[in-house]
Amino acid sequence: MLDSSCHFSETTLPTPAENLALDEALLYQINEQDSASCLRLWEVNQYAVILGSSNQVAANVNREQCKQDHIPVLRRCTGGGTVLLGPGCFIFSLFLRITADQHLAGIEATTKEILNRISASLEQHRPNFKIELEGISDLTTAGRKFSGNSQRWLTTTLLHHGTILYDFDLDRIPRYLTSPEREPEYRSHRNHLEFVTNYPMKKPDLKQLFFETWNACEAEPTLPLERVQQLVSKKYATEKWNLRR
Repeated sequence: MLDSSCHFSETTLPTPAENLALDEALLYQINEQDSASCLRLWEVNQYAVILGSSNQVAANVNREQCKQDHIPVLRRCTGGGTVLLGPGCFIFSLFLRITADQHLAGIEATTKEILNRISASLEQHRPNFKIELEGISDLTTAGRKFSGNSQRWLTTTLLHHGTILYDFDLDRIPRYLTSPEREPEYRSHRNHLEFVTNYPMKKPDLKQLFFETWNACEAEPTLPLERVQQLVSKKYATEKWNLRR
């Protein structure tokens, strides 16, 4: 999928909303400018519930608990399920150019290709932890999920959102998330704490692994920060977008 080098960014903006906006702004910039692929690695220092683009708030989020604990409820531009982000959750955003063959293959095949590449790298680092691709876009070890993923496609560029739990306070997940409105068959109606786990790897090692896996050695692209602020004010900071379903 990516044979040449790509740009690398470790920029994390102050708020979860700004970081979601930066991913969308970068997606549009790369697509419009026909520029090179990019890997962005980031992590937020505050907890936030992030809905997939089509998720229903009432079916996925404990709104009362979020309000009580001042946890923002936001919505991203990619699909997938609702997640809780925060310290100990490693986030990667891949902006990849789409070939004609990938257009024909579709999102499911492209997701599988990306995740197989990531899981192979993880298994090389920790061969005792066998990784499986379960459902459409989950990475698991011993049947428990540690990585969720989602995508959005434009004409020539895709954004692949992914998370890896490595030192996350798992007890917070059932505090703010209800049972999901849709679940993969392999979950078998397990509750959150029976279903998820942390992957035993330190953040610096994860960063180096992703850097090498995606050959991310080119300088950070110029970030579209003006567009980010526009997206925040018109979209990511609004109930019209975040609570629209």
